[in-house]
Amino acid sequence: MRNPELASSICPAARTLARVGDTWSLLILRDAYLGRTRFDQFRTNLGVAPNILTDRLGRLVEAGFLERRRYNERPPRDDYVLTALGRDFRPVMDALYAFGERNIPAAPAV
Repeated sequence: MRNPELASSICPAARTLARVGDTWSLLILRDAYLGRTRFDQFRTNLGVAPNILTDRLGRLVEAGFLERRRYNERPPRDDYVLTALGRDFRPVMDALYAFGERNIPAAPAV
């Protein structure tokens, strides 16, 4: 998305990472898999700044992982819905989750 060299790389992993983006984008996708579709839902659950969330949602739409669907005209409001590409990425997220469960322990509760 932001790195044209990775986006056109011969390596499929590099091309995928270039399209998915960063940590916030992955967490937005995780939330989308959990059924969240609205800006406020993502913002509340992730605790992300609105400008960052706006940017990452736009990138995920541009990359084809999410699609905007207008649900309110005044004020304009959109749902962010997984596309076929976004749904096809689900096993990658499941693998990240499983890896973390097996290998990276959660920090102790404070």
